[in-house]
Amino acid sequence: MKKLKVLLIRPDSHPDELIPPIGLGYLVTALRKKNRVDVLDGIKEGLTPEKFADILKNKKYDIIGISIFTFNVVRVREYIRQIKDLSPDTKIVLGGPHPSCAFASIFQFFPEIDWAFRGEAEVGFARLADLFLRNNNISKDDLVTVPGLIWRIDGRPVVNEQIFVDDLDELGTPSWDILKPQTYPLAPHGGFFKNFPIAPIIITRGCPFSCTYCAGYLVSGKKIRFRSVDNVIGEISMLYHQYGIREIHIEDDNFTFNRQFVVDFCRKLKENNLNVSWTCPNGVRLDTLDEELLLIMKDAGLYSISVGVESGSARILKDMKKSLTKEVIKEKITLIKKCGLEVTGFFIIGYPTETIDDIMETINFSLELGLKRAGFSLFKPFPGTEITRRLIESGELKEMSDEDWARFVLADAVYAPKGFTREQMKGLRKKALKRFYFRPKIMFKFISEIRNLGHLKVVIKRIYSWLFQAK
Repeated sequence: MKKLKVLLIRPDSHPDELIPPIGLGYLVTALRKKNRVDVLDGIKEGLTPEKFADILKNKKYDIIGISIFTFNVVRVREYIRQIKDLSPDTKIVLGGPHPSCAFASIFQFFPEIDWAFRGEAEVGFARLADLFLRNNNISKDDLVTVPGLIWRIDGRPVVNEQIFVDDLDELGTPSWDILKPQTYPLAPHGGFFKNFPIAPIIITRGCPFSCTYCAGYLVSGKKIRFRSVDNVIGEISMLYHQYGIREIHIEDDNFTFNRQFVVDFCRKLKENNLNVSWTCPNGVRLDTLDEELLLIMKDAGLYSISVGVESGSARILKDMKKSLTKEVIKEKITLIKKCGLEVTGFFIIGYPTETIDDIMETINFSLELGLKRAGFSLFKPFPGTEITRRLIESGELKEMSDEDWARFVLADAVYAPKGFTREQMKGLRKKALKRFYFRPKIMFKFISEIRNLGHLKVVIKRIYSWLFQAK
């Protein structure tokens, strides 16, 4: 039986962490029943255009899918040009956060591509591959049946309705035999760890909250959907026994949203005698936490939690629609520490309408909370967010250039509030980092947790990128 040859790519970039691309792992699971699927982790392999050219010369693919964040735009254009030059019959499909949020203009950014997907693509990509396998010239009547597909009729973009699978167990688990988590270097999400090797997992999808700076709902919807506890424990058990994984990083946006689910998860994790440590490096909602729940999670192996604080200004928190007050933030972080857990806080600097007083409030607030670590991000006007729409409507935000898209990384500035320059924004972020970390107690803890020479190199690289890599 004929099978398509499919290549899925995570583009090369320079992130602080290097973890397996579990989104591509889920796509492999959806596609491999009827197709031959390879995964190319451009970050892990250092996928320069030259290396990619060699791959295209040696192996031909029917479809190449590329997962793209906003800061990948320039590099992905290089990949697409190479595909068109060296493998012109190959169909090109884009997915990931950028197409999901900038779906209306994706063919303006990438006119050579064939299709793209908005949001979760496991069901849609498998459907598209089936259609292509039957007939290379897929009809309009068939294309309209592919959920989440972004395609063209007479040059005009068409965006099919998304579907969000309610029972996440139906999607299976990532194809870990292809991702090979045990081969990833010591560069985890969050930078620090308790045990190694580490694997990331996703347990829930969706976010019902309305933070103005976030476009996560465009990818996975507003409704929170769950895997079953047994399904999750089965994946962790498989990672533990087959791949030697000893720490799990839960990458969800809303893992603690359903309290009873978390309680059941912790109970089953203990019952299965899986001696793994775990953490939530992507952040959890502070208002979902209470003392009993925190102690249950700690007893099941949790040692660290990251939380989104975002601002120390009550005015800015309200504008962000964060639905948290400074008082609640302080109370919950105090509670987390009381339960013997480490806390990392995330902050945004340069949010629209911020003044210097607002920014200094944020910096000072970060010092008052007793956090173990803090991350300071410069505000980015990501496509599809409420605040970006407001900036465009007011005329404050202009059309982005390639140089602007490349600046959508942690340490760089693509936007500055009125009265500030981009250089001032970068300077204020550095000031926040220095004031937080250049305190004897924090610095001593930071240094004391460096595990070995390899970890030291990762930490030094991260510090350098935080402070010096912005253009």
